[in-house]
Amino acid sequence: MTARAAVLVATLLVASTAGAQAEAKPTPQRVHCVCDISQEFTFYMDGRFFRQYLEGHGEDARNWGSLAELDLANTNLLVLAGGDRRLPYSDASLRTVDAFLAGGGAVLVLLDGKDSPGNAILRRHGAASTDVDAGTKPHSTKTLQVLVGANNVAIENRPGNLLEVDLEWSGLVTDQGGRPLLAQRAVGKGRLLASSRGLFGSNPDASDPINAAWITPLLLHATQSKSVDAKRAHSSTWAEDTQQLGPLTLEYHDGTAPFAAAIAKEYELVRPHLVAITGVEPAAGMIKKLLVLPTGGGGFSSGERIAIGAWWGDYPSNRYAMIELIGHEAGHSWVLPYPEPLWNEPIATYLGIQVGLRLGMKEAQETLDRQIKQARRHDPKFDRQNALADDAHRDLVWGKSYFVFDELERRHGPGALAKYFRTKREVLQPGRDSYSFDDLVAVWSRAVDKDLFPWFQSLAFDVKPERTNVPLTR
Repeated sequence: MTARAAVLVATLLVASTAGAQAEAKPTPQRVHCVCDISQEFTFYMDGRFFRQYLEGHGEDARNWGSLAELDLANTNLLVLAGGDRRLPYSDASLRTVDAFLAGGGAVLVLLDGKDSPGNAILRRHGAASTDVDAGTKPHSTKTLQVLVGANNVAIENRPGNLLEVDLEWSGLVTDQGGRPLLAQRAVGKGRLLASSRGLFGSNPDASDPINAAWITPLLLHATQSKSVDAKRAHSSTWAEDTQQLGPLTLEYHDGTAPFAAAIAKEYELVRPHLVAITGVEPAAGMIKKLLVLPTGGGGFSSGERIAIGAWWGDYPSNRYAMIELIGHEAGHSWVLPYPEPLWNEPIATYLGIQVGLRLGMKEAQETLDRQIKQARRHDPKFDRQNALADDAHRDLVWGKSYFVFDELERRHGPGALAKYFRTKREVLQPGRDSYSFDDLVAVWSRAVDKDLFPWFQSLAFDVKPERTNVPLTR
Protein backbone atom coordinates (compact mmCIF):
# COMPACT_ATOMS: atom_id res chain seq x y z
CA MET A 1 0.00 0.00 0.00
CA THR A 2 1.51 3.32 -1.05
CA ALA A 3 -0.88 5.72 0.73
CA ARG A 4 0.10 7.52 3.94
CA ALA A 5 -2.84 6.14 5.89
CA ALA A 6 -4.19 2.65 6.38
CA VAL A 7 -7.13 1.26 8.30
CA LEU A 8 -6.80 -1.57 10.79
CA VAL A 9 -9.45 -4.20 10.48
CA ALA A 10 -11.79 -5.27 13.23
CA THR A 11 -14.37 -8.04 12.81
CA LEU A 12 -18.01 -7.84 13.84
CA LEU A 13 -19.90 -11.11 13.36
CA VAL A 14 -23.65 -11.28 12.89
CA ALA A 15 -25.10 -14.40 14.53
CA SER A 16 -27.74 -16.29 12.61
CA THR A 17 -30.18 -19.00 13.67
CA ALA A 18 -30.15 -22.20 11.66
CA GLY A 19 -33.36 -22.64 9.77
CA ALA A 20 -34.57 -19.09 10.49
CA GLN A 21 -36.79 -17.86 7.67
CA ALA A 22 -36.01 -14.16 8.20
CA GLU A 23 -33.71 -12.03 10.28
CA ALA A 24 -35.31 -9.32 12.43
CA LYS A 25 -34.43 -5.81 11.31
CA PRO A 26 -32.34 -4.14 14.03
CA THR A 27 -33.63 -0.97 15.61
CA PRO A 28 -31.63 1.98 14.24
CA GLN A 29 -29.25 3.43 16.80
CA ARG A 30 -30.41 6.84 17.99
CA VAL A 31 -27.78 9.41 18.92
CA HIS A 32 -28.29 12.33 21.25
CA CYS A 33 -25.16 14.35 20.61
CA VAL A 34 -23.79 17.33 22.56
CA CYS A 35 -21.10 19.39 20.87
CA ASP A 36 -19.14 21.28 23.48
CA ILE A 37 -18.20 24.88 22.70
CA SER A 38 -17.39 25.91 26.25
CA GLN A 39 -13.68 25.13 26.05
CA GLU A 40 -13.14 26.41 22.52
CA PHE A 41 -15.89 28.08 20.52
CA THR A 42 -15.94 27.24 16.82
CA PHE A 43 -18.80 27.77 14.38
CA TYR A 44 -18.10 24.23 13.16
CA MET A 45 -19.19 22.74 16.49
CA ASP A 46 -22.29 24.94 16.55
CA GLY A 47 -24.46 22.42 14.69
CA ARG A 48 -22.22 21.77 11.69
CA PHE A 49 -20.55 18.62 13.04
CA PHE A 50 -23.94 17.00 13.58
CA ARG A 51 -25.20 17.91 10.10
CA GLN A 52 -22.11 16.37 8.52
CA TYR A 53 -22.01 13.07 10.39
CA LEU A 54 -25.25 12.37 12.26
CA GLU A 55 -28.10 14.09 10.42
CA GLY A 56 -31.12 11.80 10.49
CA HIS A 57 -29.74 9.63 13.30
CA GLY A 58 -30.95 11.61 16.30
CA GLU A 59 -30.71 15.08 17.78
CA ASP A 60 -27.99 17.61 18.51
CA ALA A 61 -27.49 20.09 21.32
CA ARG A 62 -24.70 22.46 22.28
CA ASN A 63 -23.00 23.19 25.54
CA TRP A 64 -22.23 26.90 25.98
CA GLY A 65 -21.72 26.82 29.72
CA SER A 66 -19.23 25.16 32.02
CA LEU A 67 -18.83 21.52 31.03
CA ALA A 68 -19.07 20.47 34.67
CA GLU A 69 -22.62 21.90 34.80
CA LEU A 70 -23.90 19.85 31.83
CA ASP A 71 -26.63 17.25 32.41
CA LEU A 72 -25.68 14.26 30.24
CA ALA A 73 -28.36 11.86 31.48
CA ASN A 74 -30.15 11.64 28.11
CA THR A 75 -27.03 12.04 25.95
CA ASN A 76 -24.92 9.23 24.49
CA LEU A 77 -22.31 11.18 22.48
CA LEU A 78 -20.19 14.07 23.70
CA VAL A 79 -17.97 15.76 21.10
CA LEU A 80 -15.08 17.83 22.44
CA ALA A 81 -12.70 20.18 20.66
CA GLY A 82 -9.09 20.21 21.73
CA GLY A 83 -9.58 23.47 23.58
CA ASP A 84 -7.40 26.55 23.91
CA ARG A 85 -4.35 26.81 26.17
CA ARG A 86 -5.88 29.90 27.81
CA LEU A 87 -8.76 27.78 29.08
CA PRO A 88 -7.64 24.37 30.36
CA TYR A 89 -10.18 21.72 31.29
CA SER A 90 -11.07 22.05 34.96
CA ASP A 91 -10.89 19.11 37.33
CA ALA A 92 -14.67 19.23 37.64
CA SER A 93 -15.03 19.01 33.83
CA LEU A 94 -12.67 16.04 33.69
CA ARG A 95 -14.72 14.26 36.34
CA THR A 96 -17.89 14.96 34.36
CA VAL A 97 -16.38 13.35 31.26
CA ASP A 98 -15.19 10.31 33.20
CA ALA A 99 -18.60 9.82 34.83
CA PHE A 100 -20.28 10.01 31.43
CA LEU A 101 -17.95 7.35 30.05
CA ALA A 102 -18.45 5.13 33.10
CA GLY A 103 -22.20 5.24 32.50
CA GLY A 104 -21.93 4.06 28.89
CA GLY A 105 -21.57 7.32 26.97
CA ALA A 106 -19.24 7.80 23.99
CA VAL A 107 -16.77 10.69 23.93
CA LEU A 108 -15.01 11.89 20.78
CA VAL A 109 -12.03 14.22 21.30
CA LEU A 110 -10.79 16.12 18.24
CA LEU A 111 -7.38 17.56 18.87
CA ASP A 112 -3.92 18.26 17.51
CA GLY A 113 -0.62 18.83 19.23
CA LYS A 114 0.74 17.86 22.61
CA ASP A 115 -0.14 21.27 24.08
CA SER A 116 -3.85 20.93 23.35
CA PRO A 117 -5.82 21.05 26.64
CA GLY A 118 -7.92 18.10 25.46
CA ASN A 119 -4.93 15.91 26.19
CA ALA A 120 -5.87 16.19 29.87
CA ILE A 121 -8.81 13.89 29.10
CA LEU A 122 -6.75 11.41 27.12
CA ARG A 123 -3.82 11.21 29.54
CA ARG A 124 -6.16 9.93 32.24
CA HIS A 125 -6.70 6.93 29.98
CA GLY A 126 -3.31 6.25 28.44
CA ALA A 127 -3.23 8.42 25.31
CA ALA A 128 -2.20 11.84 24.03
CA SER A 129 -1.83 13.83 20.83
CA THR A 130 1.70 14.40 19.56
CA ASP A 131 3.34 17.15 17.52
CA VAL A 132 4.22 14.66 14.77
CA ASP A 133 2.63 15.59 11.42
CA ALA A 134 0.26 12.87 10.23
CA GLY A 135 0.61 13.68 6.55
CA THR A 136 -2.25 14.70 4.28
CA LYS A 137 -2.47 12.33 1.30
CA PRO A 138 -5.92 10.76 0.82
CA HIS A 139 -6.17 7.04 0.08
CA SER A 140 -8.67 4.28 -0.34
CA THR A 141 -8.84 0.85 1.22
CA LYS A 142 -10.78 -2.35 0.83
CA THR A 143 -10.52 -3.32 4.49
CA LEU A 144 -13.07 -1.12 6.25
CA GLN A 145 -16.01 -3.43 5.58
CA VAL A 146 -16.78 -4.14 9.20
CA LEU A 147 -17.62 -0.67 10.41
CA VAL A 148 -18.83 0.76 7.12
CA GLY A 149 -20.47 -2.15 5.40
CA ALA A 150 -18.91 -1.25 2.05
CA ASN A 151 -15.63 -1.78 0.27
CA ASN A 152 -13.16 0.72 -1.16
CA VAL A 153 -14.03 3.64 1.12
CA ALA A 154 -11.82 6.67 0.63
CA ILE A 155 -10.09 8.16 3.64
CA GLU A 156 -9.07 11.80 3.55
CA ASN A 157 -6.57 13.15 6.04
CA ARG A 158 -5.94 16.87 6.28
CA PRO A 159 -3.18 18.51 8.34
CA GLY A 160 -3.12 17.09 11.83
CA ASN A 161 -1.04 15.13 14.27
CA LEU A 162 -0.52 11.53 15.25
CA LEU A 163 -1.49 10.01 18.60
CA GLU A 164 0.40 8.11 21.26
CA VAL A 165 -1.63 5.32 22.87
CA ASP A 166 -1.01 2.46 25.27
CA LEU A 167 -2.04 -1.17 24.81
CA GLU A 168 -5.62 -0.56 25.97
CA TRP A 169 -6.32 1.36 22.78
CA SER A 170 -7.21 0.03 19.33
CA GLY A 171 -5.91 1.98 16.36
CA LEU A 172 -8.74 2.41 13.83
CA VAL A 173 -6.92 4.67 11.38
CA THR A 174 -3.14 4.60 11.22
CA ASP A 175 -0.37 5.98 9.08
CA GLN A 176 1.73 3.73 6.87
CA GLY A 177 3.98 2.91 9.81
CA GLY A 178 1.07 1.78 11.96
CA ARG A 179 0.96 4.91 14.14
CA PRO A 180 -2.61 5.94 15.04
CA LEU A 181 -4.54 8.94 13.77
CA LEU A 182 -7.81 7.64 15.25
CA ALA A 183 -8.04 5.22 18.16
CA GLN A 184 -10.62 3.99 20.63
CA ARG A 185 -10.82 2.18 23.95
CA ALA A 186 -13.41 1.11 26.47
CA VAL A 187 -13.75 3.21 29.62
CA GLY A 188 -16.25 1.82 32.07
CA LYS A 189 -19.32 0.96 30.04
CA GLY A 190 -18.54 3.64 27.48
CA ARG A 191 -16.24 4.30 24.57
CA LEU A 192 -13.51 6.97 24.30
CA LEU A 193 -12.38 7.95 20.81
CA ALA A 194 -9.35 10.15 20.15
CA SER A 195 -8.77 11.58 16.70
CA SER A 196 -6.46 13.81 14.75
CA ARG A 197 -8.50 16.88 13.84
CA GLY A 198 -7.54 16.36 10.19
CA LEU A 199 -9.89 13.39 9.73
CA PHE A 200 -12.99 15.55 10.20
CA GLY A 201 -14.50 18.46 8.30
CA SER A 202 -13.81 22.04 9.27
CA ASN A 203 -15.81 24.43 7.10
CA PRO A 204 -18.24 26.55 9.12
CA ASP A 205 -20.96 25.96 6.50
CA ALA A 206 -20.63 22.16 6.83
CA SER A 207 -19.72 21.86 3.13
CA ASP A 208 -16.91 19.32 3.66
CA PRO A 209 -18.26 16.13 5.29
CA ILE A 210 -15.04 14.27 4.67
CA ASN A 211 -14.95 10.59 5.67
CA ALA A 212 -18.66 10.58 6.51
CA ALA A 213 -19.06 7.18 4.82
CA TRP A 214 -17.18 5.51 7.66
CA ILE A 215 -17.32 8.10 10.48
CA THR A 216 -21.13 7.91 10.71
CA PRO A 217 -21.30 4.13 11.24
CA LEU A 218 -18.34 4.36 13.61
CA LEU A 219 -20.21 6.85 15.81
CA LEU A 220 -23.40 4.81 15.65
CA HIS A 221 -21.45 1.78 16.82
CA ALA A 222 -19.64 3.69 19.58
CA THR A 223 -22.90 4.91 21.13
CA GLN A 224 -24.59 1.51 21.40
CA SER A 225 -23.71 1.09 25.06
CA LYS A 226 -26.15 3.79 26.13
CA SER A 227 -29.74 4.18 25.02
CA VAL A 228 -31.57 7.49 25.05
CA ASP A 229 -35.19 8.50 25.33
CA ALA A 230 -36.29 9.81 21.93
CA LYS A 231 -39.38 11.39 23.44
CA ARG A 232 -37.37 13.57 25.79
CA ALA A 233 -35.02 16.34 24.63
CA HIS A 234 -31.47 16.05 25.84
CA SER A 235 -29.89 18.91 27.70
CA SER A 236 -27.88 21.83 26.51
CA THR A 237 -26.37 24.39 28.85
CA TRP A 238 -26.12 28.14 28.34
CA ALA A 239 -23.43 30.28 29.93
CA GLU A 240 -24.49 30.11 33.56
CA ASP A 241 -22.96 33.33 34.92
CA THR A 242 -24.45 36.78 34.34
CA GLN A 243 -23.85 40.32 35.47
CA GLN A 244 -26.15 43.25 34.89
CA LEU A 245 -24.43 46.35 33.50
CA GLY A 246 -27.22 48.89 33.20
CA PRO A 247 -29.45 47.71 30.33
CA LEU A 248 -26.81 45.16 29.22
CA THR A 249 -26.62 41.58 30.52
CA LEU A 250 -23.06 40.24 30.49
CA GLU A 251 -23.00 36.44 29.95
CA TYR A 252 -20.05 34.15 30.67
CA HIS A 253 -19.19 30.85 32.32
CA ASP A 254 -16.68 29.89 34.97
CA GLY A 255 -13.84 29.51 32.47
CA THR A 256 -14.38 32.85 30.69
CA ALA A 257 -15.03 34.77 33.91
CA PRO A 258 -11.46 36.20 34.02
CA PHE A 259 -12.02 37.89 30.63
CA ALA A 260 -15.59 39.12 31.07
CA ALA A 261 -15.08 42.32 33.08
CA ALA A 262 -12.39 43.69 30.76
CA ILE A 263 -14.48 43.07 27.63
CA ALA A 264 -17.53 44.67 29.21
CA LYS A 265 -15.44 47.73 30.04
CA GLU A 266 -14.29 47.98 26.42
CA TYR A 267 -17.90 47.76 25.21
CA GLU A 268 -18.92 50.57 27.55
CA LEU A 269 -16.11 52.65 26.01
CA VAL A 270 -17.07 51.80 22.42
CA ARG A 271 -20.83 52.32 22.65
CA PRO A 272 -21.00 56.14 22.95
CA HIS A 273 -18.60 56.47 20.02
CA LEU A 274 -20.89 54.34 17.87
CA VAL A 275 -23.80 56.59 18.82
CA ALA A 276 -21.76 59.66 17.85
CA ILE A 277 -20.64 58.17 14.52
CA THR A 278 -24.10 56.97 13.48
CA GLY A 279 -26.14 59.74 15.06
CA VAL A 280 -28.65 57.23 16.43
CA GLU A 281 -29.07 54.65 19.17
CA PRO A 282 -29.07 50.95 18.26
CA ALA A 283 -32.23 49.70 16.61
CA ALA A 284 -35.09 49.03 19.00
CA GLY A 285 -34.60 45.90 21.11
CA MET A 286 -30.99 45.37 20.03
CA ILE A 287 -27.83 44.78 22.12
CA LYS A 288 -29.37 43.62 25.35
CA LYS A 289 -26.83 40.85 25.97
CA LEU A 290 -23.08 40.43 25.57
CA LEU A 291 -21.76 36.85 25.56
CA VAL A 292 -18.06 36.18 26.16
CA LEU A 293 -16.87 33.36 23.89
CA PRO A 294 -13.91 31.09 24.70
CA THR A 295 -12.05 31.82 21.47
CA GLY A 296 -9.65 34.13 19.73
CA GLY A 297 -11.53 33.51 16.50
CA GLY A 298 -13.90 36.46 16.44
CA GLY A 299 -17.54 36.78 17.40
CA PHE A 300 -21.07 37.10 16.07
CA SER A 301 -24.21 39.17 16.41
CA SER A 302 -27.82 38.09 16.50
CA GLY A 303 -29.01 41.65 16.99
CA GLU A 304 -30.24 41.35 20.55
CA ARG A 305 -27.08 39.52 21.60
CA ILE A 306 -23.51 40.16 20.54
CA ALA A 307 -20.80 37.59 21.25
CA ILE A 308 -17.14 38.51 21.57
CA GLY A 309 -14.09 36.23 21.44
CA ALA A 310 -12.34 36.58 24.79
CA TRP A 311 -8.81 36.78 23.38
CA TRP A 312 -9.48 38.05 19.86
CA GLY A 313 -6.34 39.47 18.26
CA ASP A 314 -4.30 38.34 21.29
CA TYR A 315 -6.24 40.63 23.60
CA PRO A 316 -5.29 42.22 25.96
CA SER A 317 -1.81 42.47 24.38
CA ASN A 318 -3.37 43.94 21.22
CA ARG A 319 -6.17 46.20 22.36
CA TYR A 320 -7.08 47.73 18.98
CA ALA A 321 -8.24 44.39 17.56
CA MET A 322 -10.74 44.04 20.40
CA ILE A 323 -12.02 47.59 19.96
CA GLU A 324 -12.57 46.97 16.25
CA LEU A 325 -14.32 43.62 16.91
CA ILE A 326 -16.70 45.09 19.48
CA GLY A 327 -17.44 47.98 17.14
CA HIS A 328 -18.09 45.52 14.32
CA GLU A 329 -20.41 43.15 16.20
CA ALA A 330 -22.24 45.94 17.97
CA GLY A 331 -22.45 47.86 14.69
CA HIS A 332 -24.71 45.18 13.25
CA SER A 333 -27.36 46.27 15.75
CA TRP A 334 -27.27 49.80 14.33
CA VAL A 335 -28.06 48.77 10.74
CA LEU A 336 -31.05 46.59 11.66
CA PRO A 337 -33.87 45.93 10.98
CA TYR A 338 -32.73 46.38 7.36
CA PRO A 339 -29.19 45.01 6.88
CA GLU A 340 -26.98 46.87 4.44
CA PRO A 341 -26.88 45.31 0.97
CA LEU A 342 -23.40 44.35 -0.29
CA TRP A 343 -21.41 45.92 2.54
CA ASN A 344 -23.19 44.74 5.67
CA GLU A 345 -19.92 43.25 6.95
CA PRO A 346 -17.61 46.02 5.65
CA ILE A 347 -19.71 48.78 7.19
CA ALA A 348 -19.66 47.00 10.55
CA THR A 349 -15.86 46.83 10.49
CA TYR A 350 -15.70 50.42 9.24
CA LEU A 351 -17.64 51.47 12.33
CA GLY A 352 -15.08 49.64 14.48
CA ILE A 353 -12.26 51.36 12.61
CA GLN A 354 -13.88 54.75 13.16
CA VAL A 355 -14.10 54.06 16.89
CA GLY A 356 -10.39 53.25 16.85
CA LEU A 357 -9.66 56.52 15.03
CA ARG A 358 -11.66 58.48 17.58
CA LEU A 359 -9.63 56.81 20.33
CA GLY A 360 -6.36 57.78 18.65
CA MET A 361 -5.28 54.25 17.78
CA LYS A 362 -2.78 54.27 14.89
CA GLU A 363 -3.75 50.72 13.92
CA ALA A 364 -7.16 52.01 12.82
CA GLN A 365 -5.79 54.22 10.03
CA GLU A 366 -3.33 51.50 9.04
CA THR A 367 -6.18 49.00 8.72
CA LEU A 368 -8.24 51.40 6.62
CA ASP A 369 -5.37 52.32 4.29
CA ARG A 370 -4.29 48.71 3.85
CA GLN A 371 -7.73 47.50 2.75
CA ILE A 372 -8.24 50.35 0.29
CA LYS A 373 -4.80 49.66 -1.17
CA GLN A 374 -5.66 45.99 -1.61
CA ALA A 375 -8.89 46.95 -3.41
CA ARG A 376 -7.03 49.23 -5.83
CA ARG A 377 -5.06 46.23 -7.06
CA HIS A 378 -8.31 45.07 -8.65
CA ASP A 379 -9.68 48.48 -9.67
CA PRO A 380 -7.01 51.21 -9.48
CA LYS A 381 -9.39 54.16 -9.92
CA PHE A 382 -12.51 52.43 -8.60
CA ASP A 383 -14.28 53.16 -11.86
CA ARG A 384 -14.29 49.84 -13.73
CA GLN A 385 -15.38 46.92 -11.58
CA ASN A 386 -18.91 46.62 -10.30
CA ALA A 387 -18.63 45.67 -6.64
CA LEU A 388 -22.19 44.32 -6.84
CA ALA A 389 -21.19 41.61 -9.31
CA ASP A 390 -21.35 38.03 -8.06
CA ASP A 391 -17.68 37.47 -8.91
CA ALA A 392 -16.41 40.69 -7.29
CA HIS A 393 -13.27 39.96 -5.26
CA ARG A 394 -13.63 40.26 -1.50
CA ASP A 395 -10.77 42.76 -1.28
CA LEU A 396 -12.51 44.92 -3.88
CA VAL A 397 -15.84 44.85 -2.06
CA TRP A 398 -14.33 45.74 1.31
CA GLY A 399 -11.79 48.34 0.15
CA LYS A 400 -14.17 50.01 -2.29
CA SER A 401 -16.79 50.20 0.45
CA TYR A 402 -14.32 51.94 2.76
CA PHE A 403 -13.41 54.34 -0.03
CA VAL A 404 -17.08 55.19 -0.60
CA PHE A 405 -17.67 55.86 3.10
CA ASP A 406 -14.60 58.09 3.30
CA GLU A 407 -15.53 59.98 0.12
CA LEU A 408 -19.11 60.55 1.21
CA GLU A 409 -17.83 61.95 4.49
CA ARG A 410 -15.33 64.16 2.67
CA ARG A 411 -17.85 65.39 0.09
CA HIS A 412 -20.94 65.71 2.25
CA GLY A 413 -19.68 65.79 5.83
CA PRO A 414 -18.93 66.32 8.52
CA GLY A 415 -21.26 63.68 9.89
CA ALA A 416 -22.43 62.30 6.53
CA LEU A 417 -22.65 58.77 7.92
CA ALA A 418 -24.80 60.00 10.79
CA LYS A 419 -27.07 61.78 8.31
CA TYR A 420 -27.44 58.50 6.43
CA PHE A 421 -28.33 56.45 9.51
CA ARG A 422 -30.85 59.02 10.72
CA THR A 423 -32.47 59.18 7.28
CA LYS A 424 -32.56 55.40 7.00
CA ARG A 425 -34.46 55.19 10.28
CA GLU A 426 -36.92 57.86 9.10
CA VAL A 427 -37.56 56.45 5.63
CA LEU A 428 -37.57 52.69 6.10
CA GLN A 429 -40.66 51.97 8.12
CA PRO A 430 -41.53 48.57 9.66
CA GLY A 431 -43.00 46.06 7.26
CA ARG A 432 -40.79 46.83 4.30
CA ASP A 433 -40.05 43.69 2.27
CA SER A 434 -36.46 44.41 1.26
CA TYR A 435 -33.62 46.90 1.13
CA SER A 436 -31.70 46.92 -2.15
CA PHE A 437 -28.57 48.79 -3.16
CA ASP A 438 -30.76 51.06 -5.29
CA ASP A 439 -32.75 51.82 -2.13
CA LEU A 440 -29.49 52.47 -0.29
CA VAL A 441 -28.30 55.04 -2.84
CA ALA A 442 -31.69 56.73 -2.66
CA VAL A 443 -31.43 56.96 1.15
CA TRP A 444 -27.92 58.40 0.87
CA SER A 445 -29.19 60.91 -1.72
CA ARG A 446 -32.00 61.96 0.56
CA ALA A 447 -29.63 62.20 3.53
CA VAL A 448 -27.17 64.59 1.84
CA ASP A 449 -29.81 66.33 -0.33
CA LYS A 450 -28.11 65.43 -3.61
CA ASP A 451 -28.81 62.81 -6.30
CA LEU A 452 -25.93 60.37 -5.80
CA PHE A 453 -26.90 57.88 -8.50
CA PRO A 454 -24.57 59.46 -11.11
CA TRP A 455 -21.68 59.38 -8.62
CA PHE A 456 -22.23 55.72 -7.71
CA GLN A 457 -22.55 54.89 -11.42
CA SER A 458 -19.20 56.61 -12.04
CA LEU A 459 -17.74 54.12 -9.59
CA ALA A 460 -19.14 51.25 -11.71
CA PHE A 461 -21.99 50.37 -9.35
CA ASP A 462 -24.99 48.97 -11.22
CA VAL A 463 -27.63 51.25 -9.70
CA LYS A 464 -30.68 52.97 -11.20
CA PRO A 465 -33.14 55.38 -9.56
CA GLU A 466 -36.12 53.80 -11.32
CA ARG A 467 -35.55 50.57 -9.38
CA THR A 468 -36.31 52.12 -5.99
CA ASN A 469 -39.45 53.47 -4.40
CA VAL A 470 -37.50 55.60 -1.89
CA PRO A 471 -37.90 59.32 -2.70
CA LEU A 472 -34.51 60.96 -3.36
CA THR A 473 -35.59 64.25 -1.81
CA ARG A 474 -37.58 65.20 1.24
